[in-house]
Amino acid sequence: MNIDIDDGVTLEVAGRELSDGLVAPRQDGRRYLLGVPAALLVALLVVPMAWTLGWALDADVPVIGNFRALFTDPTALRSAWHSVLWVGIALVLIAVGYGIAVLSRHIGEKLWRILLYALILPFGVSAAVSGAVFRLIFDPNPERGMATALFGGNVTWLGPDLIWWVLASAFAWSWLGFVVVLFREGLESAGGATFRLGRWTLARPGPVTPVVVLTVLVAAIRVFDLVLIAAPRSHEDDVDVVGLHWWRMIERSADTGGPAALAVLLFAVVAVLSATGMRAMRAPAGYAPPPDAGDRRPSRWWSWPLLGLIGLLWVTPVLVLVLTAFHSPDSAGAVGWWWFDPFSLGSFASVSSTWLWPAVAGSFLIAGLATGLVLVAAVPLAYLLTWVAPRPLSRVVIGLLAILAVAPVQMYAGPLGAAFGALGLTGARAPLALVHAAAGLPFATLVLRTAFLAAPARDGRPALDSMWRGGPYRTALVAAGVLEFVLVWNDFIVGFLINGSASSPLTLLLWGEARQFGSSAGTVAAAAVVSAVVPITLLLVTWKRVVGGLTGKDMP
Repeated sequence: MNIDIDDGVTLEVAGRELSDGLVAPRQDGRRYLLGVPAALLVALLVVPMAWTLGWALDADVPVIGNFRALFTDPTALRSAWHSVLWVGIALVLIAVGYGIAVLSRHIGEKLWRILLYALILPFGVSAAVSGAVFRLIFDPNPERGMATALFGGNVTWLGPDLIWWVLASAFAWSWLGFVVVLFREGLESAGGATFRLGRWTLARPGPVTPVVVLTVLVAAIRVFDLVLIAAPRSHEDDVDVVGLHWWRMIERSADTGGPAALAVLLFAVVAVLSATGMRAMRAPAGYAPPPDAGDRRPSRWWSWPLLGLIGLLWVTPVLVLVLTAFHSPDSAGAVGWWWFDPFSLGSFASVSSTWLWPAVAGSFLIAGLATGLVLVAAVPLAYLLTWVAPRPLSRVVIGLLAILAVAPVQMYAGPLGAAFGALGLTGARAPLALVHAAAGLPFATLVLRTAFLAAPARDGRPALDSMWRGGPYRTALVAAGVLEFVLVWNDFIVGFLINGSASSPLTLLLWGEARQFGSSAGTVAAAAVVSAVVPITLLLVTWKRVVGGLTGKDMP
């Protein structure tokens, strides 16, 4: 099952052969009307992106003026270097996740399921919540910070020397489960096939590799709210990244050229990383696992305690968050979570009496509406690209979707934010959901198109009744819908940069609480627990189908 990006790039997300040849049905021009909703959503991204490019090229020295100013700005160069460091962190995480996936095949199925749930819990947590919980763990006050209490007050975890370790740990906590689970599925589908890396012979992770590599790399290069919440204000410059520097530029000046040029450069880097990753990491053409490879998983005793330790480490931040939330606001601000003061619902009551439940309702509205819009637009678009559109047109549209799928928010946030302000839409929830739908449409369409490619066909026509009853189509539909809902629910950057805090999604208000972290640890933890319950529950219930949709498997 392949996603064609261009003539030289094929993103393989499953090893399934097509049951019948892909034959276009009889053309009917009216069918293209099915693509109108998707075209409108795509325009909602493309138009402001073109506007941003125009701002970047409009300078005293035409074309290059704004870019030259960036390359002579030491703060911009420092933020760019920090973004490169994040790419390195992502690559290390991918390698570690691959190693854990290989080790996980040497433990029993029951133990693997326990480890699975421990690892995927953080994937349902927003980057804002991740930043908050690691801020709690590494609090410089030994009365509150577990790491400081264990290693002594002479170690300043949130200082300039160690803050990068804290941020990298928080990022790894959020993303390692995604990497391990998909690589594990890929190893299973590869059936014991291997490849050579220098002097080493390694298990082939299968065709899921590009999905893992690109997703984690793009997440790293676009990191924003994790740094904003986890890093103390006094050390923000030490960990500044391109996305945050863009925000500070628009906050400090009314100039649009400099921020636009920075957004264009960030977009170019992400696009190059994506194209390179797809070319370098895809499985060889015609690849199939050896028929006699079997499932080689000899038991290794040392893998049990090692993976058990990893599972324990991954559960610990969840326990820290929950136990802190069940302290009163005064107690949470004075002592650590391990002090067994009488547990209290005071922190929950404090946020519940002010902003919590309206924010929960707002997040439900925005995430639900965005998910519905994405599926309504992506399903017919995927159908058109698979069965109706001529192959050259399909390639062009798929290439555009692949570019839009990795586009940083900064590429369209400036013009959209200005338009929202001019139209009086700042703080409105429905327009924000529309932007989220536009941003989620490309990825959802690519996932759903793989399901259409694998669906049974009769006389060159898709068997739509079979696709609705089950098979890879329904699995991919669940995967696209769940991931869109979770990503929108956990979003910070889109709402923050385009719509401001007036729309009141949970993560924005959580950031407002976290700005006074020392005195609001209890309320921050309580709000974080509530904000994490919905996406974590949804992922736990649907995780098999989510993985199946991303890897092309037909899940029951």
